[in-house]
Amino acid sequence: MIARVLVDVKAKKVDKMYDYLIPDKYLGLLKVGSRVVVPFNHRQVMGYCLEISTKSEYKDKLKSISRIFDIEPYLNEELISLAKDLSYETGYLLLSVLETILPAALKVMYKPKIKLLDKANLNKKLVDLFKEETEVLLDNIDEKLLDVILEEIKKNHLKQVYEIKKRNKPITKRYAKLLVESKTELTDKQTLVFNYLNKRKTKSDIINIIIHKLNITVSVLKTMEKHGYIKIYEKEVYRDVSTYFKGENKIIELNPEQKLALDKIRNNYGKSNTMLLHGVTGSGKTEIYIKAIEEVIEKNQSVILLVPEISLTPMMISRFKSKFRDNVATIHSGLSSMEKYDEWRRIIRGEAKIVIGARSACFAPLKNIGLMIVDESHETSYKQNENLPYYAIDILKRRAKNHDSLLILGSATPNIESYARVSRNHYELISLKARALNSKMPEIKVVNMLEEFKSGNKKDMSQALIDGIQKRLDKDEQVILLINRRGYANFMICRECGHVYKCKNCDISLTYHKHSNSLKCHYCSYELAIPKQCEQCGSENLEFMGSGTQKIQDELTETFPDASIFRMDTDTTRKKYAHEKLLHSFQESGDILIGTQMIAKGLDFPRVTLVGIIQADGNLFVPDFRAPEKTFQLIMQVSGRSGRRDELGEVIIQAYNPDHYAIRYAYENDYIGFYEHEMRLRRIARYAPFYFLIELTITGASINKVMIYGINIVKEIRRELNETSIILGPSSEVRKIKNRFSTTILVKYKEEPNIIEIVREVLKKYENRDVLIRVDRFPGVG
Repeated sequence: MIARVLVDVKAKKVDKMYDYLIPDKYLGLLKVGSRVVVPFNHRQVMGYCLEISTKSEYKDKLKSISRIFDIEPYLNEELISLAKDLSYETGYLLLSVLETILPAALKVMYKPKIKLLDKANLNKKLVDLFKEETEVLLDNIDEKLLDVILEEIKKNHLKQVYEIKKRNKPITKRYAKLLVESKTELTDKQTLVFNYLNKRKTKSDIINIIIHKLNITVSVLKTMEKHGYIKIYEKEVYRDVSTYFKGENKIIELNPEQKLALDKIRNNYGKSNTMLLHGVTGSGKTEIYIKAIEEVIEKNQSVILLVPEISLTPMMISRFKSKFRDNVATIHSGLSSMEKYDEWRRIIRGEAKIVIGARSACFAPLKNIGLMIVDESHETSYKQNENLPYYAIDILKRRAKNHDSLLILGSATPNIESYARVSRNHYELISLKARALNSKMPEIKVVNMLEEFKSGNKKDMSQALIDGIQKRLDKDEQVILLINRRGYANFMICRECGHVYKCKNCDISLTYHKHSNSLKCHYCSYELAIPKQCEQCGSENLEFMGSGTQKIQDELTETFPDASIFRMDTDTTRKKYAHEKLLHSFQESGDILIGTQMIAKGLDFPRVTLVGIIQADGNLFVPDFRAPEKTFQLIMQVSGRSGRRDELGEVIIQAYNPDHYAIRYAYENDYIGFYEHEMRLRRIARYAPFYFLIELTITGASINKVMIYGINIVKEIRRELNETSIILGPSSEVRKIKNRFSTTILVKYKEEPNIIEIVREVLKKYENRDVLIRVDRFPGVG
């Protein structure tokens, strides 16, 4: 039998499968998706067995697999096929795609070792080193001997090899299991153990727990084992992935509108259809998800539920775990690498049939998937922009076809493209127009900050917002404030010459962070101490401009000194469980929560009755055709956090451009009006959904080389496309990030059946060590 193996070497030349003989001892043991160790180019490397065949097209003598790393595979054939497709479409190495899919703990460690080949002729300085062993770890060798070792390697007396070690380590605990049915002839302490274990369903428990609860020593258990009363054994356990939020398994009673929605969903079970669940904020979409999941699980099928933010995952997990218990697994970046590894194993072993998580959970290795749900499906966080560019919803659509399963996209503000697919009968629409608990939509007020500034208020908060906060504090209610920018001030400027401090590695202004009293780059983490005078003209007239979450927090503390204020942004949520702890503390004792867009969706706090949006138009004029849509969605989503129970909520929107259509339609709570307005503009500008888009990003250390490559690539692509297609670029707006320059080429097309092949030819011809080309099939989504 032949194993086709992808080796763990990141190079274009070896980005393919190599044939290896499967030794007789591994026949029946080796499975597709398992990791193996194979000889490759005079050394041993790890590889992934992606296929098993009976014959090979390779004519020379095949090498054999050295050893198996896994008895149980961590990849299934569906994920392998999906990885191959993504590699083909994006030009990324298949190995890189697999590393994106799999938990990081499954990457192996290569430890260099020096192996003795010729002891008789070995340099005398090294004799003691190899006195007892023929292989020595390089880390354990004195640096003074390295020159000698190098010379001996050249003489073929020594050889450098690698020890391949696993990162993934299952953990085990010692258990005690009761073997007898009566407690005759037991001592008092042994009787305690008998009574304790006998009451347990499994008749067993962890030894440390037994000792702690019964206040006994381990010798009591050893004596009982010696007499055959109990059995002591090792058992693998999973790392605990619990949350601070304690969910309640409430009985869900759906209202008539929710029941109608669930009936429509039932009619699509077993079909690879996509349904758009368009429900206003607070309309009870989660209750519908729970009911639908319950029905699918009863059919012995599995479910994927995606949520957009790590901050939402704990609240969602606690609710679903209270209902479905150990049938729920979670995958998101807030878990440690080993916790992800444990959850991945639970899923692939079939021990958990419901997977809840952020973007990467779309790759969960489930079998027989019956339902996939994307909550807040409009969110840009479902798109990965770093490394392999993939869109989680696109991945789920592919998997829906593989499993004949239903995909539900839930949102109060669906993407323009998603809603357009409803009108073209590609998606089926389900509408929820009322809030579930008979609560009313919040009252919305727009404050023109230009008028506020003219009236003499130079603060970031309008008088209406300050008065609204005070009113809520007096009534012991809660407030959420959104400003979609972290840090204290956006940039530092010299008032004399206009010089703005920028990152030395990136063409980006540095953000002031007050807690560290420094200027920081949010792209490469470069940090600069606050200068006392301008580096250009020497003036001391330096000033911070703009506002971020830290500055607003300071203003709130000054204005409301007795209020309990919490700030939620990347800076306050870096540590593990920081999201959960912060949200739990706010729920229990907080008055005001200020944060970036991570607080805008999915959070359900009954006492929140006021939402304030500071600088609502802050991202309206960035060079992104989706900017108005993203602004509209953000305003609508954060507005939905207000008044979700009996008390009427209020939303105060602060903007310098209050008449912009994105803000106007948000104020009027008119999604359809915004959709129709945006569709007219996109038809004229020839953007999605009227055209498909592919973006090529060309990156390199030389700006000249990047632009020359860009011009040549445009010429190459233009020759291959039909006349209706449009090519924009290379963009003259060259960005510098981490000392590398990049420009973009945007291809708009309606029908180009060979577009992937055309792009692949470009990659083959132009991509090299100096210039990287990134292919994005969903530009602007993330």
